[in-house]
Amino acid sequence: MRRNTPLITLLTGAALGVVLLVANMLADPSGKPASYSTAAAAATSAPAPASSAPASPTSATESSPASPAPAPATPSPTSVTTSPVKATYAGRVGGGGGSVAVSIHDSQAIAYVCNGSTVEAWFKGTAVNGVLIMTGKNHSHFSAIYDFGKVTGDVLAHGTDYSFSVPVVTKPSGLYRATAVVRGATIKAGWIVLSDGTQVGSLEPASDSSAPSANEAPVLDVTTGTARAGDLVLHAVPVDGVTGSGF
Repeated sequence: MRRNTPLITLLTGAALGVVLLVANMLADPSGKPASYSTAAAAATSAPAPASSAPASPTSATESSPASPAPAPATPSPTSVTTSPVKATYAGRVGGGGGSVAVSIHDSQAIAYVCNGSTVEAWFKGTAVNGVLIMTGKNHSHFSAIYDFGKVTGDVLAHGTDYSFSVPVVTKPSGLYRATAVVRGATIKAGWIVLSDGTQVGSLEPASDSSAPSANEAPVLDVTTGTARAGDLVLHAVPVDGVTGSGF
């Protein structure tokens, strides 16, 4: 009997193996053992969720606002004259007793000072950068500065020095001049008409006369531009710095 014990043990072990095999087959009808590596591979192959991290910022060049365009360069100031291209100034001289008128046209200027009797003088010169420099007969002298509103300066005529500061005037105010030839002699007349209608004028001695001073001019009709001296009718023209400049 003892000789059969190993055999019985072997058979018993074989029977137990058969039982376990049947039980395993019942648990997995496909008869294939479960593969844990396949499940792990499926888990790792699942798509990753979309990243919620914000997009990287753009470069400083793209995100920064455009630089403003440079402001246009301010032109450098230039030297300009302060006078109108064409203007006439008139008024009384300081201390009374006479009037002065100045007519400017571009760079040319004409002036006249008169007290209606003993003093009268015409001047001609230049108007440049706000400065008037003019000369007349018999050592007469005129110097002044000017701008849009007035002329200020002094004038020396017939030994008398006058200071003045006179404003711009408009027609019919202003400076007038007339010439006429009587018996071969040239007679000249000048008038200053102020803004209030007041006027002063004089008749220059004839060119061949030795008279040292002028006579008072007849009243000028600014509407017709005429003045009557006895039988003589004088035709006056406005002086604008060029017209009527001869003397």
